[in-house]
Amino acid sequence: MLIAHWTFDVENVDGHRVADATGGGLTATLDEGAEIVPGRDGEALSLGGAGQAVVPAAPQLVLSQVFGFSLAFFVNVTGDPTGEWRGLLYKPVTDEDARSLGLWLYPDALRVRVQLFTVKGPEYADSRAVLTLGEWAHVAFVVDTEGMFLYINGKLDVAVPLEHAVVTPAGPLHLGSEPGKPGLTGLMEDVRVYASALDQEAVRALAE
Repeated sequence: MLIAHWTFDVENVDGHRVADATGGGLTATLDEGAEIVPGRDGEALSLGGAGQAVVPAAPQLVLSQVFGFSLAFFVNVTGDPTGEWRGLLYKPVTDEDARSLGLWLYPDALRVRVQLFTVKGPEYADSRAVLTLGEWAHVAFVVDTEGMFLYINGKLDVAVPLEHAVVTPAGPLHLGSEPGKPGLTGLMEDVRVYASALDQEAVRALAE
């Protein structure tokens, strides 16, 4: 079930506020390091390394491992590796609490790392695929009671079983940098959040 969708197309943008295209009222607010520019298909969110778009915590954004959840987006990395982890997406347990869910670019490569926080500590999955600088790629992260699954361009790239329960990521959603840390230099668009675990066919359809 699709619960939020930010296209960043101009009809959904009002200054620094971007409406949820599903009509669910989940508005993303851009900071001074983020802007709307021409993208892959329509407009895109442009982030300058420290910029972010933030969606406040809301009941429909409480993501449950029991029911499964999925996040999917297109990304175009335009900045070379900097020697630091660069945030793509971040969601804490609650406001100003510890990280529960995160996606980053590697310090020295265009690979993706995802993290979930479980009751026994963090669990990680690292992409085998390497993104291409200046080209669009589709990234999807799926979680259910069996594990976490990272898809790149519609193909399952890595799967990690989860032996312990995931701490529910119920806080605000940050696209780009997490507070006080470097983030993506590049573009994002078609950001989707599902309150269900997408299967491979559904992920492939989004990527295509």
